[in-house]
Amino acid sequence: MVTSGPLWTERRRTCLAYSPGGHYAELVRALEGIAFTDCFHVTYRSEHAPAGDDVRVYHLCHPRRNLLRLLVNVVQALGVVLRERPQLVVSTGADVALATLIWARLFGARVVFIETGGTIEPSLTGRLVYPFCHLFIVQWPQKLARFPRAVLADGLLL
Repeated sequence: MVTSGPLWTERRRTCLAYSPGGHYAELVRALEGIAFTDCFHVTYRSEHAPAGDDVRVYHLCHPRRNLLRLLVNVVQALGVVLRERPQLVVSTGADVALATLIWARLFGARVVFIETGGTIEPSLTGRLVYPFCHLFIVQWPQKLARFPRAVLADGLLL
């Protein structure tokens, strides 16, 4: 029998934190079959970012490896975390999601990070958030050497 509903319904307040484009595409693939009852997005403004009346989206400053922009992002991320109080954060990176993940973890959220499958080398964001993650998922077995607590995904999400 084929069911048309979700395989899982997540009832915790969930934050999806990502960069638009490929990182967002990987997140969408990873979350197929999951319905969220209370979900919001953290990203930066882009034509590839989700929009609509049914989607709560917070657009943070994109750090772009610039110290001043990073500080603005950190303050904005703290504001979002304090306002929304997520219980779960799921992220595929990249830099725009870093502060959100860390703040959410410090305020008690469970953190899941899915390391990009776009490269075999560990990402900078992955290396920075790894100590804060409850679940860290990699898409290449070669990354297990750098992230020994990680779980290997069953195939690429690209």
